[in-house]
Amino acid sequence: MKNVQYKELDKEWIALILQAKQLGLSTEEVRAFILGNQVKSMKS
Repeated sequence: MKNVQYKELDKEWIALILQAKQLGLSTEEVRAFILGNQVKSMKS
């Protein structure tokens, strides 16, 4: 597997994660939401 280094984080993702944190969501809740929507979009 190729190692990939990112020099800059996506500002929209950072804002999204910070907002989720302010709402009291855990990392696991955010991950479950993203993965759940990924599965749904793959089925459509």
